Amino acid sequence: MWFEVVDDGRINAATPGTKYQALGHRAPGVGVLVVQEGTGWVMGQDGMREAIGAKSVVMWDVGDWVEYGSDDGLKAEEYWAAREPEGGAAAQVPRPGLWAPPRSHG
Repeated sequence: MWFEVVDDGRINAATPGTKYQALGHRAPGVGVLVVQEGTGWVMGQDGMREAIGAKSVVMWDVGDWVEYGSDDGLKAEEYWAAREPEGGAAAQVPRPGLWAPPRSHG
């Protein structure tokens, strides 16, 4: 999967121990949130929160609900598609969802 981005990525960071929230809005295009440090959550239009942490990646499709935040600090980068790739249809991205590294059960 690939797409051209609007800019080099917007870094969102909250100081450890502080709350942070990106207010909900509709995705303007295909988007990716890459969590670099800390823990947080993403919320869908249904109001259900899913936990995210460092090394998590969240993907949105055009028109999906975008809302995320943290209760104790989060550093993440957002990337949004600028336009269709040259020579064809828009980049194909799996339906929005959440990928998180496997958790240890030990």
